[in-house]
Amino acid sequence: MRRLALTLGLTCVATLRATAQSASTEGGPVRLGATSAFSAPAWAFPTALPAAPDPFPTADSTHQHRIPGAGRSFTQKQAFNRHAPIDWFPGSHPAAPRPVMLGRRPDAWACAFCHLPDGAGRPENAVLAGLPAEYIVRQVRAFRDETRRSANPVAPLTSMHRLAKLYTDGEVAEAAAYFARLQLTRRNRIVESDSVPRHHVAGVIYTRDGTGQEPIDGRLIEMPDDFERHELHDPTVRYTTWVPKGSLALGRRIVTQGPAGIATACATCHGPSLLGVGPVPPIAGRSPQYLLRQLISFRTGARADSASTPMLAVVRGMTLQHMVAAAAYVGSLEPR
Repeated sequence: MRRLALTLGLTCVATLRATAQSASTEGGPVRLGATSAFSAPAWAFPTALPAAPDPFPTADSTHQHRIPGAGRSFTQKQAFNRHAPIDWFPGSHPAAPRPVMLGRRPDAWACAFCHLPDGAGRPENAVLAGLPAEYIVRQVRAFRDETRRSANPVAPLTSMHRLAKLYTDGEVAEAAAYFARLQLTRRNRIVESDSVPRHHVAGVIYTRDGTGQEPIDGRLIEMPDDFERHELHDPTVRYTTWVPKGSLALGRRIVTQGPAGIATACATCHGPSLLGVGPVPPIAGRSPQYLLRQLISFRTGARADSASTPMLAVVRGMTLQHMVAAAAYVGSLEPR
């Protein structure tokens, strides 16, 4: 199983970077100064690039793996199939259209390989369940024309930029309509702490080293509770996010009062419970690591499509501490 964990850690590659800045966590209104220079710390976007173009050719095709509650089993080779992804719980979602479950060889991966058949996604990519179809279509177009990029200066383009060019508008619309019908179940718990379990990068996510603790040092670190189940694309695996003490209280003030006044409060656009309004996406209960990456991308200008304009006033002047806190608080909320 350890070999499986190490090998499967190379499943997807999508990256970003960031640097920490300080801010007060005392009670009362959140006051931000003028816009300051911002760059990205590597810890915010773990990345271990595969040494070979395709790390999967030698995947085991014999041993059957199982996960709790599923009456099915799959081999390592099946878990690696980007063109016909495995589906542990086919009864948990409606019948998925072809672009979701069947890609086109050799280059067009099926949507469910990364985002999972029920749209649950993983911290290294978007949770698509419950996003407005119009929003999904718009984001795919932004990937296609590269106005939505990654904030990572090493790899500003991700697999989505390539895949967005391989699918037709009709296929994108069909997949978007499917994911919009699904409901998100929050799978994350937030832990405020001065320390975090020691960890290392496996693919594009952190996993525990099992060697004690290290200082949290202003970071947001998200890890699956069971790394092997994560890499077997288990849609029910749980995640834990460690953040500095006081993050949830600070995040609540930023989200409800707005970093630059009530006009920039999250609820102003995303709705009072952050469950979305029209084409504006719901954000409650989504991966804190993913949410943090998006705030950084807005802050650095990596996300520059026309629909990103309202977010610029929100992130302008925010420090990384504010972003960590906001991502933690939003991710702690129930998505329904």
